[in-house]
Amino acid sequence: MSPRFASFGVRDGLVCLYERAGFTNTRVVVPTAEDALPPAPSPLAAAARKNKPRRARLRGDTVEARPISDPSRGHCKYPQSNALAGDIKDALENLAANRANCSRFYLDTVESMSSGSANHHQALARTHKLSDGSIYFFLAHSHFDLFSRQGILAQFRYSGPTDQEHVLETSPLTVAPMEELLRLDEPHPSDIAFLRDVNDLDAGYLFVAKEFDKRRVSVYRWAPGKEFALQGQIFQGFPSSLPGDPESPRGPNFLFIDRIDHTYYLGVASSHWGWGQLLSAREDRLFPKCHQGSLDVSAFVPEGMFPFPVTGGPSQTKLIRTKAGKWYLLAFRGADERADDFVDVYGVRFSPFAISYLLYSVHVFFRPGDTGFVSTGTHYVEESGRLLLSSSYRWAEDEGPGSSSYVSRVDECPSS
Repeated sequence: MSPRFASFGVRDGLVCLYERAGFTNTRVVVPTAEDALPPAPSPLAAAARKNKPRRARLRGDTVEARPISDPSRGHCKYPQSNALAGDIKDALENLAANRANCSRFYLDTVESMSSGSANHHQALARTHKLSDGSIYFFLAHSHFDLFSRQGILAQFRYSGPTDQEHVLETSPLTVAPMEELLRLDEPHPSDIAFLRDVNDLDAGYLFVAKEFDKRRVSVYRWAPGKEFALQGQIFQGFPSSLPGDPESPRGPNFLFIDRIDHTYYLGVASSHWGWGQLLSAREDRLFPKCHQGSLDVSAFVPEGMFPFPVTGGPSQTKLIRTKAGKWYLLAFRGADERADDFVDVYGVRFSPFAISYLLYSVHVFFRPGDTGFVSTGTHYVEESGRLLLSSSYRWAEDEGPGSSSYVSRVDECPSS
């Protein structure tokens, strides 16, 4: 049975939402049941199209021609997530059944990331296994008080043992040293996502959702041994709150990105609004030159709005695809660091874009301790098709082995 997509009963509400927020002349795209299949063309229309000269499809009010400055671009390998082998529900249930295979290691954090305030870890991401055998992990941490409103974006290099791309546990636990701690212009970096660079290079880009002050998505260029470099900003005018609402300002707190055929889709959503903004970019426009660091943030153009049916307060949401060509959105949910952890699974389609209602939830397990989806949760699919789930502590703890002090434990669990 096909999943039911959240589409009906929201068009008028979204238009009203935008009008109340001060947005006028805004194109609201909400998929309906009629949108699922294209209308059948009439014979006269089909004949007219057959004889009509073909023109390139362009978006936006003004379009600037972009020459192919790199002759090798025709042979460029554009990044995309690896496809999951088998069924997503089977993979999650296998992961839950094999909890003993979960591995633990530490991120070498700092005391300012420890508990005692409302500041805590917000999001976790990781890279592929680099050519030198290392894996980098990224951690976003909120920070706001009377004296500072600067959240943290940190990178850590894990160089311990692995099984394919899965981290293996050691005794004592391996400590991944911090390579950089970047103070952001935003107190609450709510979600992050990593996109690898072209041609399987050891480099990539980190997309950061800035929820409280900036209410935008910032993209940082990354390479091992180098500091984060701001690649660009995505300004979409996300409303923080509706006029007269008692809630404190809130912006986007979820994002996801991947390539489908020759187009990249970036979803930026908020549980506060109940909807999201979809942006797209053709692969050759997003990477106008086929070399490291060439991502052009301005290539993303709005596709329209979409209902965001994800509920229950997950920490992060991410796309996943299967080798059978099916797409899903995973939401990583936990009430607190001692509560049960769940992966909520939603169906996704792209033409037109829509996220289904909740298909099912799978109860997963981490090793004893304070790791859990209340603060961070993400996944990675290996080239072999095996699924890995990861989560971290909510705060840093003074329990590091050896010369390390304040650390945050990360658990990574494989599906087989």
